[in-house]
Amino acid sequence: KRDRLDYLAQKATEMGASHLLPVITKRTQNSKLNIERLQANAIEAAEQCGATALPGFEMPVKLDKLLAGWDANRRLLFCDERGDAPMIAEALNAPGPWAILIGPEGGFAPEEAEALRSLPFCQPASLGPRILRADTAALSALAIWQSKLGDWG
Repeated sequence: KRDRLDYLAQKATEMGASHLLPVITKRTQNSKLNIERLQANAIEAAEQCGATALPGFEMPVKLDKLLAGWDANRRLLFCDERGDAPMIAEALNAPGPWAILIGPEGGFAPEEAEALRSLPFCQPASLGPRILRADTAALSALAIWQSKLGDWG
């Protein structure tokens, strides 16, 4: 949803995200995205908080295509609201490059979650007992990553 994506671009910029890549899953409700508007939101946020770097933005990509071309040297933390995944602070157990993947409204389709769990570079993680909106989940995961492995640690 437009307002939530604008908010996410602003706050992720403020929190130091280096890259934002929208991912299309089976339950994604809208695959249209105005990258220029997101970049403008990021610029405004960077100016407001004194950030010196902007995140890179890419056009949306389908989940299967993203995973097929993934660099296995970068760990992928995927927030899985179902199942028995460890809490995110426990899941972030290794330094190095990471990416965070948040599911769509309604979560990942069962076959998507199964595919993600089967990949050696993927680390499932729980954000706790509540089901969070995608924008809240993304910022929560980013805040925990920053405190555990980023520049807040």
